[in-house]
Amino acid sequence: MPVFNSLFYDSPAQNNQPSPAILANLGPIVPVEISIPGALAELYTKQGHALPQPKAGLALVDTGASASCVDDEVITQLGVNPIRTAEIHGSAGQHQVNVYPAHLRFPSMPNFEIEFSAAFGVNINAQKVGDQPIIALLGRDLLTHCELTYNGTLGMFTLAF
Repeated sequence: MPVFNSLFYDSPAQNNQPSPAILANLGPIVPVEISIPGALAELYTKQGHALPQPKAGLALVDTGASASCVDDEVITQLGVNPIRTAEIHGSAGQHQVNVYPAHLRFPSMPNFEIEFSAAFGVNINAQKVGDQPIIALLGRDLLTHCELTYNGTLGMFTLAF
């Protein structure tokens, strides 16, 4: 079972104590790489085309999202076309988004990857943590298959698949 643990600390000047405030500010984030879906990678390989390099960033665990999302710009830069559109209800109200197949790899969890047949395309990469953009939201469609422990008092969370 792949497990990701993250403990947020204050700066060394503050004796590196666990920081509930940092976790509350950043949210539960996980390093992620988005790449083209497996079927498209197979087609590219058969046709002798080079595979586009995965895009690296962060995924935010979002218990408010019913479905997982990828950044629209990131997935289109990889050359993935939408498979349909869908209406979503987000913080900006109801609006239409593209739906994409996508492949997510979690570098901090060896050999753990997820193939999404349908992830919503949203505009989120303007949000950053340091120099890392948030390029995916892990929604309840994914969370139904894992265990999430959010320990705000210690400034840590665990995500186990």
